[in-house]
Amino acid sequence: MNNNNIIPSVIYNNMYLYKSSIISDNINKCGTYRITNLTSSKLYIRSSNNLGSRFRAYFNPNQLKRANMYIYNAMLKHGYSNFSLDILEYCEPNALIKREQYYIDTLEPEYNILKIAGSTLGRVHSISTRKKISNSIKGINHPNYGKHHSYETRKALSAKFLNRVHIMPKMKLETKLKLSLVTIGVNVKIFDLQDKLIKEFSSINSAAKYYGVASSTINKAIKKSKPYNNLIFKSEIKDNRVWVYDLDHKFIKALDNMSKTSKEFNIPSTTLSRYINSEKL
Repeated sequence: MNNNNIIPSVIYNNMYLYKSSIISDNINKCGTYRITNLTSSKLYIRSSNNLGSRFRAYFNPNQLKRANMYIYNAMLKHGYSNFSLDILEYCEPNALIKREQYYIDTLEPEYNILKIAGSTLGRVHSISTRKKISNSIKGINHPNYGKHHSYETRKALSAKFLNRVHIMPKMKLETKLKLSLVTIGVNVKIFDLQDKLIKEFSSINSAAKYYGVASSTINKAIKKSKPYNNLIFKSEIKDNRVWVYDLDHKFIKALDNMSKTSKEFNIPSTTLSRYINSEKL
């Protein structure tokens, strides 16, 4: 089945922006969900009898590190702003495993190491039982097998979907900058209370990972310019642009980075880097 044929009950198209709603909307609710890496399009399918509690755990970096799962490692690496979360459907607890297995079979999620749905209620199924569950929801056993919705029904489902989806608001330039700073937009320098440089990181995420805190904590410490745990965090915005001039020092062009400059002027990246550093022609 194509992904486009599945209409989620609710869509949160940015886990970073909708953190509060993701947790509060789903407290004590039971259902199946999908997490999508917006960069690679890789999927993760899971179910829970308390979605709000499950999602709260996702926003705890320390807990993600301890679990050491593919999806957790991906979130720590790419940041929550690069993931969306869909509630595929809400259901009764006794239907959780069947529905999770259905979506695993249908969408073939890359982040799911085990392709057989496990019990979220504490039971462990035998191999034969898991096979029966998988077979019980395929083909003619599927509740929607052979059904064809009328035009009116499809239109009503579409309207229902549009009413429940969380539309991404148009972000201000300042908001976009804040999101980019959390990932790869800045260098982060750590100083002691005597303003002595202790350590330097290539991003806010890497600094947060090193100190075992959330990226938002580092970001807040930078913005407030106040010590955190007797450390001072400062940031410098990266500028990877390459400026090109002719022999008379007349400006020709500015390119976003060395890779684009290399392609534009057909010069190997290593050669280009060497000549930039030496400031030779």
